[in-house]
Amino acid sequence: MTDGAQVEARLLPGGQVALLGADADPAASWQVLGCTLHQGCFVRAEVAGVSWVTHIPKARLPRQDREVLVTLARQSDAPQEPLMGWILFC
Repeated sequence: MTDGAQVEARLLPGGQVALLGADADPAASWQVLGCTLHQGCFVRAEVAGVSWVTHIPKARLPRQDREVLVTLARQSDAPQEPLMGWILFC
């Protein structure tokens, strides 16, 4: 589900993230990186070892009892294990 360049997700109160159509992953989290007056708030989410980013208007940030539907864009890939043959070669 996280193979694409973008995914739909729900930002839940308390810093949890749930991909659309799935339950919240206890290891997935989101945080506000910063806010600007004109562009809103920049948010980074960590889901399945991958970093995702989005920006949303400050007024849409979750309150204690609400979630926010967002489109996350892939920022980085999950770290991969080194190839066994490469380790033996070195």
